[in-house]
Amino acid sequence: MKSPAYTAADAAEGTTWSAKRPVTIGILTIVLLIGGFMTWALVTNIGGAIIAPGVIQVEQNRQVVQHLDGGVVSEINVTEAQSVQAGDLLIRLDGSQLKAELAIVEGQLYDSMARRARLEAERDDAEEPIFPADLLTLAQTRTDIAEQIEGQRRLFAARKETQSAQISQLNKRMDQIISQVEGIKAQTDALQDQIALVTPEVTDQQKLLDKGLTQSSRLIDLKREVARLQGNMGELVGNKAQAEGRATEIQLQILQLQSARREEANTQLRDMGDKTLELAERRRALTERVARLDIRAPVSGIVLGLAVTTPNSVLRPAEPVLYIIPQDKPLIIVVQLPPIHVDEVHVGQMVEVVFAAFSARTTPQLQGHLVTISADAMSDQASKQSYYRAEIELEPGELAKLEGQTVIPGMPVQAYISTGDRTPMTYLLKPFTDYLHMAMREN
Repeated sequence: MKSPAYTAADAAEGTTWSAKRPVTIGILTIVLLIGGFMTWALVTNIGGAIIAPGVIQVEQNRQVVQHLDGGVVSEINVTEAQSVQAGDLLIRLDGSQLKAELAIVEGQLYDSMARRARLEAERDDAEEPIFPADLLTLAQTRTDIAEQIEGQRRLFAARKETQSAQISQLNKRMDQIISQVEGIKAQTDALQDQIALVTPEVTDQQKLLDKGLTQSSRLIDLKREVARLQGNMGELVGNKAQAEGRATEIQLQILQLQSARREEANTQLRDMGDKTLELAERRRALTERVARLDIRAPVSGIVLGLAVTTPNSVLRPAEPVLYIIPQDKPLIIVVQLPPIHVDEVHVGQMVEVVFAAFSARTTPQLQGHLVTISADAMSDQASKQSYYRAEIELEPGELAKLEGQTVIPGMPVQAYISTGDRTPMTYLLKPFTDYLHMAMREN
């Protein structure tokens, strides 16, 4: 069939049309296109990257503010999104009941400390009680404690005076007995002298009677007198022994009075030792709870998620009251890496960061690098998908490229983690090579 381009003029001239030239040109064009594509696919390098979504965070995550015990809100000194400094008073809880309980416990503790000082003085037989220095310091400003100390001083003096009076009475009785013993001794000495005078006369009368020079009645009277004197002597010796026995009993009574006072003080000290420790521990615990009534900012930052807005609200124990977003900590970027690409990343790898919240036309890409990669996969609670957590740190001076735009925690970002250059041919052949790699495996 003739070509439509074959005209009557051509037929008249007797010329014929040939397709060789257009075909040759077409083949050359196809060869050039294929050759150029293959050259480009084999020679050109394309930078590879893993795309990972993420958010801006601070190096220290948001600080939760909780209260250990809970309670009724008395004051609220902050509002949502307010900037606070570390140590600022945020919320104050009502502490009337706690403070009343603390006052009772402190009163019992201070009374116990004053009593202990008095009992220790009685145990050691001291001249006066020595009270703890901190108790004396408190007594300078608190009349109730001063009265407790003065009361224990008066009680110590009264008990000491009573004991002294009892000992004084016993000492008087002792003096009387000593006087009696001295009198008995004098009488005994006199009787001994009388016996010493009568005894030789009895001997002389006996000699005279033996010679018949005297009457026996005289000798009998003298012997009777000696026996009477010796009887009186024995009675005085017995009286002296009784008096000395009473003196010994009085000495024992004095020692028992002193010992009983010390033993009583020791017994009371043992009994109140555990009570004092218990009161001190209760006071410490209540003091800590009173100190916790003022909820203060642990760090500087911005208040977020304020849970109470009106006084008299009730806080449950350990329930979050608010959050503080730290503002004085460096920003980091946290991204989620797909598990299939985790073998392609490593710490120090370069990253390009795009801020999705800013205009892509006017906002440049910022440079950074990977600083940490989680050791194991995590699970997203919302999507139930697994991921590896990675942190990216921007290079120095990169934030200045944003030209005044504010970066705050929670902003979404897109991270492009560089994985190295590959040719287009490698990308095209990878699905086939992966398939062949799996297909050549035995079951």
